[in-house]
Amino acid sequence: MAEHHTTTPLRTATYTKVKDLVPGADGYCLVVRVISVDAPQEYKLRNGSVKWLAEVVVGDDTGAIILSARDEQIDIAKKGRNLVIRNAEVAVFRGFMRLRVTKWGKVALHPDGIASTPKAPRRVAASNNVSLVEYELVAREDDET
Repeated sequence: MAEHHTTTPLRTATYTKVKDLVPGADGYCLVVRVISVDAPQEYKLRNGSVKWLAEVVVGDDTGAIILSARDEQIDIAKKGRNLVIRNAEVAVFRGFMRLRVTKWGKVALHPDGIASTPKAPRRVAASNNVSLVEYELVAREDDET
């Protein structure tokens, strides 16, 4: 007897604007333009392997943020290119927001051939860099009721 398998269709990704990013949150998809790329830095891990990291300023029509690009992501992130970033998280590094692509995420050139991907930003609001806003960790007092 033949087995009958049904496949569940994939959900359409929801895209976020830079101004709507929240520290500590994840699962973000964005379409951004590369504003600048710092020189990659080499990091040696305890196991002896080498990783590369570069700070890449990316943005859309609502703002800009620093993307912590790793390894092959650095090769894709060239000034002026439009990128599609999928499954990114917003971390706070030394008090400032950084966008990082998780191990389940992806950085690709725009257009990426997927119909639901929004158009690339026509202009970039580089002056609204959300990575320049310092965040302070504040201890919360427990409610005494």
